[in-house]
Amino acid sequence: METQRQGQRLYWETMGERQAPPLLMIRGLARTARHWGPVLELLARRFFVVVFDNRGVGRSGVPRLPFTTRDMAADAVAVLDAAGVARAQIFGMSLGGMIAQQLALRYPRRVERLVLGCTRAGPGPGTISPSTVLGLLAAMRAGGVEGLRRSHRLVVSDAFAQRHPEVLQRWEQLARDEPPSPRGVLLQLAAAARHDARRQLPRLAVPTLCVTGTVDRLIHPRASEELAALIPQARLARLGGAGHDFSTEQPEATAALLERFLLG
Repeated sequence: METQRQGQRLYWETMGERQAPPLLMIRGLARTARHWGPVLELLARRFFVVVFDNRGVGRSGVPRLPFTTRDMAADAVAVLDAAGVARAQIFGMSLGGMIAQQLALRYPRRVERLVLGCTRAGPGPGTISPSTVLGLLAAMRAGGVEGLRRSHRLVVSDAFAQRHPEVLQRWEQLARDEPPSPRGVLLQLAAAARHDARRQLPRLAVPTLCVTGTVDRLIHPRASEELAALIPQARLARLGGAGHDFSTEQPEATAALLERFLLG
């Protein structure tokens, strides 16, 4: 399904029973709704799940001009409106977690509870290393499937990559089926780089859970610790041995963690 916001096309889908508690899931940089994998079906057993492609990637439109995580939060609200959801649980990962922060800050009445996965409040020492930035830029410069292969090491742990080559092959097939727009990905990266909610987060009144994988190489676990310290009464959970995309590496543990917090 599609909706429009200020001329911007946004693709979205739903899964689960309509009468179940609504859950909006927001993916990260260059990722689409198709990248959620098994965790989506696991969560759809207990929630009415809404997923969408952020502007710049997948089946959503690619803007000509730069945008911010605030703009992307407004997109998320437009998707909720199109899905007929007035208030929802929100789960955002990486760039999706930055979007979720802006959504909760700017539209608090739309948010029941908030889960921020492998993300950061803003610029800070140690959150993203210079070598990681260089590796990410090199992967983006390569583009397509080759760029995806280069970025694998930043996204999942070495142990997971060795045990589950089929997941990486599926991502490569997605890149072939829907080649990511270089401009769209660069615009998303610029929005993530400019994101800074550190001054606003101490006034956030939404119950919040921050989640990180203990071997995240893209956004250091320290960023989730700092995020949890900024948000009043936020909880922090660590998934042992998981890399940046912990929901792909540990879908059952992720779903169980979210169910306990969101339905608790």
